[in-house]
Amino acid sequence: MSPEHEPLPIVRTPEEERDYLLRRAEHHRLLAERSDEAGARSIHQRFQYLYQERADATVMVLPD
Repeated sequence: MSPEHEPLPIVRTPEEERDYLLRRAEHHRLLAERSDEAGARSIHQRFQYLYQERADATVMVLPD
């Protein structure tokens, strides 16, 4: 990708980041709930867990 077309980084406050991660976790929970296929359900459950863990870790890091 050329420098003039590189995407800008997404900048969020810790609270915004946590809210985003929690929304993603909830989205994957719903996808898992609706999945008929065990493999797809398992993947969505894993993503839910990872997003939730990351959201939990976000509040543990306090700003200086």
